[in-house]
Amino acid sequence: MLASAVWGTAAIAFGVRGPAAHAAPVTVRRRIGDLPKEQWEAFVRAVRTLKARGTYDALVNAYTEQFAATHANGFFLPWQRRYLLHFERELQRIDPAVSVPYWDWTRDSRSPQRSVVLSKEYFGGNGDAKHDQAVLNGAFAGWTARIPRPHPLRRSYADGGKIPAWASPDLIVNMLKNPDFQVFNMQMEVHIGAVQMGIGGDLALPSAPNDPLYWVIACFGDLLWHTWRTRHPGAPIRSAYGNVTESSRLPRYSEKVANVLDVEKLGYRYDGVWPRTR
Repeated sequence: MLASAVWGTAAIAFGVRGPAAHAAPVTVRRRIGDLPKEQWEAFVRAVRTLKARGTYDALVNAYTEQFAATHANGFFLPWQRRYLLHFERELQRIDPAVSVPYWDWTRDSRSPQRSVVLSKEYFGGNGDAKHDQAVLNGAFAGWTARIPRPHPLRRSYADGGKIPAWASPDLIVNMLKNPDFQVFNMQMEVHIGAVQMGIGGDLALPSAPNDPLYWVIACFGDLLWHTWRTRHPGAPIRSAYGNVTESSRLPRYSEKVANVLDVEKLGYRYDGVWPRTR
């Protein structure tokens, strides 16, 4: 499990500061299966435009550079939030109506490879063994990853043609009951890591955002942290791993951890409570 914890989520920054951390009106992040077709297509266009401009690969490079500083310690969830926000703000420079959708991967925990998110209608499925594990279908078929060197976007399911089961909704519901930030942060890194390692390929590397699927996996992790905070509003941010507190400053950002705790102040919200009934 420790290995899974190291391959989680995370981070961004160009220089020291990213884009402004607050914007109006409030952005609504929606579950990927609930997006109207035109909103999904707008998201894909914006991501591809970022790629063409070189901004996308700069984001991946920043993640890779900060991987060790933001994994297996108390920065995991706070820095992931800031990184997602930076990505979303870059998308909105292209199309102000775009937001990062989330994948409720717990709903697909028993047979992840059968998820609609991994179908040709969305992100595509497993890589093709005859083509260097390249992803050949979905919205990002033909995508070229460039960190650390150019290669086709790769996926390689951990169990051949299948993905091992990961955290179920019931397991996450129980996790949300614990008011200890250090415990919750570590558990989330383990479970997000299990998703990424199970799908494999680029997602299983310290350059995970090479695969655009990274963002919707991480976004759901952010939603769960937001849910945890609404249930434990007085719980302090304390982690012996990295000596992280509310006053700690996020790697490569000027903001303190305290500045990323309220999503509404950051300019976004989620489309409903979790778990969803349908």
